[in-house]
Amino acid sequence: MIGCHRRWYLMSKVKDELKKVHNEPSVHFLNPLDHEDIKVHPAISLDANEVLVVYGLDPDTHKVTRYLRNGPTLYIPQANEWLHEFHWHGTDPKNKTRMIEGSRVFTRLQVIPDQFYYNVDEVRTADDALMRIKLMIFYEVKDINHMLNTTQDPIADFINCVSADVVAFVSKLSYTEFIERSAELNDLSNYPLLLDRCKMIGYEVSKVVFRGYYASEQLQRMHDGAIEARVKLKLEFESEEQAESLIDMNIKNDQERAALEQRLELEDLNHRQSIERCEHEHNVALMKQQHVEAMCRRQKQQQARLVMKQLVDEQRTAFYDHLVTLGVDLTRYLLSQHPQPSQVIRVVGTGDSAATNLHVHHN
Repeated sequence: MIGCHRRWYLMSKVKDELKKVHNEPSVHFLNPLDHEDIKVHPAISLDANEVLVVYGLDPDTHKVTRYLRNGPTLYIPQANEWLHEFHWHGTDPKNKTRMIEGSRVFTRLQVIPDQFYYNVDEVRTADDALMRIKLMIFYEVKDINHMLNTTQDPIADFINCVSADVVAFVSKLSYTEFIERSAELNDLSNYPLLLDRCKMIGYEVSKVVFRGYYASEQLQRMHDGAIEARVKLKLEFESEEQAESLIDMNIKNDQERAALEQRLELEDLNHRQSIERCEHEHNVALMKQQHVEAMCRRQKQQQARLVMKQLVDEQRTAFYDHLVTLGVDLTRYLLSQHPQPSQVIRVVGTGDSAATNLHVHHN
């Protein structure tokens, strides 16, 4: 006698018939004459971020179909259905950065973003330095049907592609160049094979984190020595650079101070010249004004004399005209105004007698 309740179901196999599923609370009797087997199975509980890939066989056409069962739900398969079982690379329990083929077996597919650690071992640089590159890969499934049709193990695809991309990136650089450019491994553009493969299998890699690298102890000691020497040289260089910068700053300050003094002297000279020019222009303007005023006064005096002379001449002419009208002989009148001398003495010398002394007495 076998019974079941809501979270369990019965799978019975009737002789010469298909399996039957009883998902309602019931009690069944295992009759060896009618049944081959009756088993009790728990119902599959799905969370909101889980998906089941279910295959079903049509008993009439014998055609197999596939569909996705999304959570949250409580799934009980039908008699002609079975679940897809995934066999992927899984993380080694002893080493989280090592993946073991086929170690991860499951039927519930996670549809939320996930990540895993992985180390790319035995990567050689251009100068033949051997190292290990530590990465962390973040991924998310975008198309489950496309993933089922194109790959059996997407984790294996991620590992192979990221290893190829890292080898291609590191092999072009020397050990020193890789150390200087190692941060570029955080950029997704340096993983072209990984990105292309993700598009092909329905996944998306959102980020690849570079977690560091590991080289041999001997190489690491050599690198540490080189770093120490480089740091020492860098400190010396920075000290010299600071000293030179201080000298340059002093010279620059002296030049700026000299330029400022010259500018102040030039401004003072320009100010004095401006004052002198203003004084000169004022004096010239004042002298010009005085000269103009003097010329005006002389012109007015000259005009006054001309006017006075003209008036005197007019009075004299009027007086002479009046004399004429009175019958006065104007010529005799004018001669009387200027009397002739009573005696005229004329001395004439000829030849050498001109040098003779002459003495004249006049009573």
